[in-house]
Amino acid sequence: MEFNLENIVRKNIWNLKPYSSARSEFDLYGSDKNELTLLDANENPKGDLNRYPDPLQSSIKEELAKQKDISPDQIFVGNGSDEAIDLLYRIFCEPGKDTVITCPPTYGMYEVSAAINDVSVLKVPLKEDFSLDLEEILKRVQNDSSVKLLWICSPNNPTGNVLLKADLKHDWQAQNYTRGGMMDMPFAPKFEAEMLENQRQLDKLFGSFNGIIVVDEAYQDFTENMSFIKRLEDYPNLVVLQTMSKAHGMAGARVGFAFSSPEIIELFNRTKPPYNVNELSQKAVLEALQNVEKTKSEIQEIINNRDFLVEHLNSFDFIKEVYPSEANFVLAKVENATQVYNYLRDKGIIIRNRSSQIEDTLRFTVGTMMECKAVITALREIKEI
Repeated sequence: MEFNLENIVRKNIWNLKPYSSARSEFDLYGSDKNELTLLDANENPKGDLNRYPDPLQSSIKEELAKQKDISPDQIFVGNGSDEAIDLLYRIFCEPGKDTVITCPPTYGMYEVSAAINDVSVLKVPLKEDFSLDLEEILKRVQNDSSVKLLWICSPNNPTGNVLLKADLKHDWQAQNYTRGGMMDMPFAPKFEAEMLENQRQLDKLFGSFNGIIVVDEAYQDFTENMSFIKRLEDYPNLVVLQTMSKAHGMAGARVGFAFSSPEIIELFNRTKPPYNVNELSQKAVLEALQNVEKTKSEIQEIINNRDFLVEHLNSFDFIKEVYPSEANFVLAKVENATQVYNYLRDKGIIIRNRSSQIEDTLRFTVGTMMECKAVITALREIKEI
């Protein structure tokens, strides 16, 4: 099936003439503000934050484009990933008419944003092993033309596992190289068959759906798996979401990204508010993106702490299973989960009770080593209850 973008965009959005702000009509950014007399935007002439921010966040996009090896016009910068999620509904889904697919248990904002935008949600639950039910997804997208978006959170929240792999060849090379092997090590026959099957499934999924497949990679930095950003040229109906909130430690700045084709990103920019990311956040994000070594070090520290947490959680008899995680959190199946949650809360340790999504489960965010040790110490004392 050949993907046709115009056919799935709401007509009012396709024909929308965006708001023309003062800063979009005159490109101030890159100019020396001190040499200009700025009387075009009704700004206060005094103050440290008196000027409107860059409406297209050009400096951030240029830095991201270098790091991701894509073009700046393939990047949308938003007020958190939640803005990108909301815009996807506004751009592609007719209220009261269209449908989206989610794969629960997963990130709750997909469903909340659907309700806000009066869009129906079709749920295709994960299998018992928390893997995608690709056969059921394919059946739904092929038989229901009202489905406009497919949401895939990978690594998934709250399960922590990767749901969709962009390229198993890359993952094989990365795993063997980090273990002392060579990047060009030959594939095992069984793995080669698995790799070809993964590619066949991807081609079938993206090729069978004349809608948008959104891969939410909020936790991408904590896995060795290749980002779907590397597959943008292969799949015109792909949108990848990432965020500054997790690996970069900037949840308070509220900045997220969408990566896609220039045509889809242009629709994001057309639909968004003119100044959607404030000046303070833009400066802080650019500085953080440029500090690559600091980010790498902090990611590795979180991964090491995650390994510590998993090892020690597995030592408790009342913790029945600790699920594999490629995120900055760990999900565990716990006997009397709500009682354990309340006990930790009373100790001043706040985790997340996910039993409403997955029976008897608790989610532990990976904190500092001191915080991880505090959790383990508190859990050791629970035996005395």
